[in-house]
Amino acid sequence: MLILQHTEGEWIGSMNDGFAEPSRVNNFILHTVRLDHGSTLPASDSFDWLLIMGGLMSVNDESDYLWLREEKQLIRQSIADDKTIIGICLGGQMIASAAGAEVYRNSTPEIGWFAVIRTDTDVTWLPETASLLSWHGDCFRVPVGARPFATSHMTPCQGFSLGPRIWVLQFHLQAQSGTVAAFLALEPHGLPEGEYVQRQQQLLSEAFLSRSQTIMHGLLDSLV
Repeated sequence: MLILQHTEGEWIGSMNDGFAEPSRVNNFILHTVRLDHGSTLPASDSFDWLLIMGGLMSVNDESDYLWLREEKQLIRQSIADDKTIIGICLGGQMIASAAGAEVYRNSTPEIGWFAVIRTDTDVTWLPETASLLSWHGDCFRVPVGARPFATSHMTPCQGFSLGPRIWVLQFHLQAQSGTVAAFLALEPHGLPEGEYVQRQQQLLSEAFLSRSQTIMHGLLDSLV
């Protein structure tokens, strides 16, 4: 399993617990690559799962982060090879961009535990509505051939699938205890202002963590 991590504090979170369960612990070898640290991407035939995590940069910043082009090419190859892929926040935007869809600046940031609303009843691992962690300024359009499955009041598309084994999430379903604190540490100038930006006290609440983790493990169960 290849994990693409782009920023400190943005790892796979509660997914790690899911892969460590007794029924799965011997089935997965996790390998994390940090392109922002100068790491080299492995060959596409060296992994079967690809987890693409969040980050501070935009998928459109290829002139500042030259490795974004290389990463998008690996994603395109992984899609063509029918690998199991999960992309979260920036990771989801990378998949959208690699698949030819626009990634654009949202009208206002969405940072907080907001309702994610399911729009596709066939997506059984996601409840009809759940308060899940969003933390993004960019968002994506739906690539040709993809199937959107979720929305929110601020973001038209909160997720889409490309076939049964590729899932793109704009929201941070991997959130666990400590995730919000790690994200806040990446905001040296403080949080931006906006109608959909919660205060730190609300963000640090762990009231929604358990359900988020249950849903995350439900997605993994659907793929394993």
